[in-house]
Amino acid sequence: EKFKSFHKPVIDAKATGQRIKSLRQSYNLTIHDLQSLFDFEYPQAIYLWESGKNLPSVDNLFTLSKLFEIDISEILVEKTQGSY
Repeated sequence: EKFKSFHKPVIDAKATGQRIKSLRQSYNLTIHDLQSLFDFEYPQAIYLWESGKNLPSVDNLFTLSKLFEIDISEILVEKTQGSY
């Protein structure tokens, strides 16, 4: 019964990116701070996350959740039913 009424959740990449940016700013971190933390050669990956063009990998989401001391589910934003 529950399976039949289950709606597959969809991540809102743009809103998730905005949340990552907001969290980063609330911790007074720069894009380059995160670049250094993740040991990325270039900051583009973080710009892509924050613009909603890409989502962080599971490993990087896990790192963000530990950095911001929140659960991964508090980083990801689910699209509302009518928006997809």
